[in-house]
Amino acid sequence: MNFFNEDNFLHQFFLFLGKLIALNLLWMICSIPVITIGASTTAMYYCTLKLHKDKDIDAIKSFFKSFKRNFLQSTIIWVILLLAAFILWLEQIAVKTMPAGARQMFTYVLAAVGILLLLLTLYIFPTVASFDNKIKKLAGHSIYFIFRQPGYAVAVTAITCLPMYFTVVDTELFPVYLFIWLMCGFSLTAYANSWFLWRLYRPFFEEDTKKTEENSLDIP
Repeated sequence: MNFFNEDNFLHQFFLFLGKLIALNLLWMICSIPVITIGASTTAMYYCTLKLHKDKDIDAIKSFFKSFKRNFLQSTIIWVILLLAAFILWLEQIAVKTMPAGARQMFTYVLAAVGILLLLLTLYIFPTVASFDNKIKKLAGHSIYFIFRQPGYAVAVTAITCLPMYFTVVDTELFPVYLFIWLMCGFSLTAYANSWFLWRLYRPFFEEDTKKTEENSLDIP
């Protein structure tokens, strides 16, 4: 078995792993200022979605292409999400001062809003990576995709949140989890989520291939 044969499984696997490691490193470096997390997440999803579509990409070139072109829009969205989360946190504090009956009702309301905000956060950046539109419409598209396939939304949430949960609570395996996150954890999560997301997005590209924007996934 010739390892250097491009059709060799191990050759393909290590090329794929190398792309995930590169994307993971780029995401972490570009997220260091915190305010740029939105743009770096959009860029990472741009690449992982293209991996599902094209199977092979130039990870570095594709990442910075999306990072540059979606920077302003993704950053605005990220700031809005942070403000929304902060307001939700303040509301939660205020609810604790309410009488028991009202407190229980508003707790359920805040929980519902929090879940929707989480789902929107998970869907909005890959949607920005895939479609060229205004922020308001992109948010509407994201909510549409969430409810179009609720099972996908559950899967994306589980894939994103469960590994983070176990990383925090499992102190014995924390070094192992940390190693995985630093190597390819974030990009692998995005790639796994993109399996579901691409199946949501693909029909819309197939219906309108003539109107593909340069900032989209470059569907031929």
